[in-house]
Amino acid sequence: MSVRIRSRILCLVAIGFAMFVARPALSQREVLYSQYLVNPLSINPAYAGMRESFHLSAFLRRKWISARNAPLTQSVSGDGAINNGRIGLGFQALNDRMGLLAATGVYGSVAYRFNLPALAKLAIGVQGGVNVLPVYDFTSASSLNRAVGSFGIGVYYDSEHFFGGISMPEVVSRGVNIAGQTLYPAVRPIMVNLGTKLTIDEGTVLIPSILVSKIEGRPVGVDINARIWFSEEFGLGASYRSNSPGIIQTNYIQALAEYQLTKSIRLGYIFNSQTPESPLSNQYYEKSVHEIMFRFSPGLLKFSY
Repeated sequence: MSVRIRSRILCLVAIGFAMFVARPALSQREVLYSQYLVNPLSINPAYAGMRESFHLSAFLRRKWISARNAPLTQSVSGDGAINNGRIGLGFQALNDRMGLLAATGVYGSVAYRFNLPALAKLAIGVQGGVNVLPVYDFTSASSLNRAVGSFGIGVYYDSEHFFGGISMPEVVSRGVNIAGQTLYPAVRPIMVNLGTKLTIDEGTVLIPSILVSKIEGRPVGVDINARIWFSEEFGLGASYRSNSPGIIQTNYIQALAEYQLTKSIRLGYIFNSQTPESPLSNQYYEKSVHEIMFRFSPGLLKFSY
């Protein structure tokens, strides 16, 4: 076998293995996208500061509960308002770990808010960030990190009974290319989110909503959501998601429960029937994903759903 042919074979093997080990982190942003019911900032930077009071949310995500060293994802999101509520600031951080490899990301958001009649608010926001993605290097038998930047925009409207927004959280985003192969392709979805708040009776509020997403070359994605809160203390939610905006189009069900432990502390649990962002989710017996949420809101001005 000639040296040239041997080199080509080794290169193909290296690319194939790199793509395999990279798959768990192929689309780490979609971990955040799946949390938008409890963290709207994850899909729309214009939401930053919309609640005026500072909110800090932490998520711990675990797949394959019974397996050791199972995939683990940690994410943190925070936002608040300054300048008498005119300017919203937000940040998000993500650590996605799978075996020996880990992907991380940090994103910052800035939004400017316009106050409208009847206490309605309209905000325009931008978001920028960096994803640090792992690539396996066969020459040194180690994993390398590649930093990839991203930029997004959004518009968000909120009133007493209606909310909605349109966003492109990844207007500018690049993949990582190794030997002509794209290991982390950019998705660049367009998202439109609409919802309303309905008072069923004293202390009971129903919040139905819909998310429509579109990725070039793929069918339109539609999420149908409903959340219900009782006495601003206990909340339940359910969502059916068709053609989710991840690296692959996935249909899955999400269920969530939230409890307002104190005025400043909220606990939550989120169940996904499949791993929405993983191309390999259908190849495992245990497809579901479990998440725990902790939210801290010091100096809360008013209750937010």
